[in-house]
Amino acid sequence: MAALIVLAILIIFFFYIASAKADKRRITLVNAEGEKIGVDAEIARSPPVMMKGLMGRKSIGEYEGMVFVFPREGIHSFWMLNTTIPLDAIFISSDGGVVDVIQMEPCGFNVTKCRSYVPKAASLYVLEVNKGFSEKNAIVPGKSSLVLPVPG
Repeated sequence: MAALIVLAILIIFFFYIASAKADKRRITLVNAEGEKIGVDAEIARSPPVMMKGLMGRKSIGEYEGMVFVFPREGIHSFWMLNTTIPLDAIFISSDGGVVDVIQMEPCGFNVTKCRSYVPKAASLYVLEVNKGFSEKNAIVPGKSSLVLPVPG
């Protein structure tokens, strides 16, 4: 009986996450050279959208991504469970400054090989984009920023 209850809870949980949808908005980054870079980003504010993240995606466009908006600034770590796309995580403080960029590798469903990516500084926002986006577009901690406010 307990196994059936646990199974039912897991099914409800996965349905809850699977049904999560995010609004897409254009956000703007300013790179280390002062150039503006537009990104069509899904805005992840609600817990189900944040839990789902970019799980299960086969690809995202060159200037697409997902921005996580946390209720408060802090050290927000990420992992790549059930994610198939290598990503850059751009950690952004409450004043819009880029505080860290971490390249993250997918780990599929293997929880034992799924590492946690922890930024060097507190952030309020985290933008996930294709791996290499930050280097290609000169997004550098301490020299780049997100134009605030984040829409959505």
